[in-house]
Amino acid sequence: MTDSGALFFVLMAGLAATMALVYVPLRIFLTATARSRRLRLLQRIRRLREELAQPLDT
Repeated sequence: MTDSGALFFVLMAGLAATMALVYVPLRIFLTATARSRRLRLLQRIRRLREELAQPLDT
C-alpha cells in the first residue's frame, strides 16, 4: 500500500514538472508576441495621428 502511494506521488510530481516545462515557455512566447502586436498597433495609431494632423496637399 505504501508503494502505490509513493508511485502515485512520483507520477503526479512528474506530470506537474512536465506541464511546467511546457507551460512556462509557452506563456513567455505568448506574452512576448502579444506585446509586440500591441506595440505595432500603437505605432500605427501614432503614425495615423501624425498623418491626420498634417494639412492636406491640394
